[in-house]
Amino acid sequence: MAKILQIIPSLDQINGGVERGTLDIAKELIKSGFQSSLLSSGGEMAEKYKYRGVEHYELNVKKKGVLSYFILKSKIKDILSEIKPDIVHIRSRWPAFCFNKIIKHMRIPLVTTYHGTYSGTNFFPKKKYNSVMTEGDKVITISKFIDDHVRFFFPSTKSKLVQINRGIDTNYFNLNSVTEQRKENLLSKLTLSENVHVILLPARITSWKGHLVALEAAKIIKEREPELNFVILFVGSEDGKNKFSKILIKKIKKNDLQNKIIFCGNLNDMPAVYSIADIVLSTSIEPEAFGRISAEASSMTKPIISSNHGGSREIIENSMTGWLVEPSNPFKLAEKILEVLHLPQQQKDAIGLSARRRVKEKFSLNDMLKKTLTVYEDLLSTKKNFNN
Repeated sequence: MAKILQIIPSLDQINGGVERGTLDIAKELIKSGFQSSLLSSGGEMAEKYKYRGVEHYELNVKKKGVLSYFILKSKIKDILSEIKPDIVHIRSRWPAFCFNKIIKHMRIPLVTTYHGTYSGTNFFPKKKYNSVMTEGDKVITISKFIDDHVRFFFPSTKSKLVQINRGIDTNYFNLNSVTEQRKENLLSKLTLSENVHVILLPARITSWKGHLVALEAAKIIKEREPELNFVILFVGSEDGKNKFSKILIKKIKKNDLQNKIIFCGNLNDMPAVYSIADIVLSTSIEPEAFGRISAEASSMTKPIISSNHGGSREIIENSMTGWLVEPSNPFKLAEKILEVLHLPQQQKDAIGLSARRRVKEKFSLNDMLKKTLTVYEDLLSTKKNFNN
């Protein structure tokens, strides 16, 4: 029985896309007759998956620095000797930087997943650091946008690339599966009345996700339609950093938006969160590698307005399955929010159904799982080559 080891910095993020994809693969491996192991700094999600038969080994691969580099390199050999994986799959730059050469020296087939554009590609030292994610024997790219990016900046890796679109569990993200009780519990928890227009921005509280753009749009909407009863929900964690949150709070007070913005933190029941939304926003000011929010909102048949760049352009067909707006333009965003809010419900429902159909056809979880396991199986079938 082949054993696959996936390495990821941490499993703290309940709603993180990388974390969720890692765990989806871990679970599918068990289901398909593999042994499945994870190596991370730990976290809530690691504990939850132990009962599914997924082994978890804890090592602080989240901590960076020169001292950490040497500590990690000294420990990984013993861990790999204990686990004896048939394949290692690394999903982040820092562990790839620390472990790639050791894994190759031990002749273990290596898979890497290129999850983002990563900054500094035009700066040689940073580009060199980013290149560790192209050192796998197979390199998975999570969208056409990312695949094109890697082909442009690292053309020598083309033969190793495998584009596997991130997958959405359309059974889990299904409006029909959310009970009225779950909705009511959430509305009560957030103290929201049923007649308020709920605009949802589900994203980590960090500058590039476009929260400031959403705040400016809220100010414009309030000025144009002062009687409109709406709130914007910021659903996501600060990742232990509150500097940007303080900037947002200051901006909210300055523009008298205290009753229009709610910081919700992480919420576990994301299908219920989507279900109460009238509109979902993905306001990133930098391109999303995939556009998970766009895909999840589409799967929930919810009106989605996304920035017109990155992976979201592959998911949303403008004005057919959602709407694309100019990034970092609060005026365009405000106009589109008001336009969508005032559309006939029948039209919004039709667009939502088309969006769900598109996600099921092109971005299904089952398709992602099947293609990823095929990558593993292909490497296992040629594993003897690694030992020669």
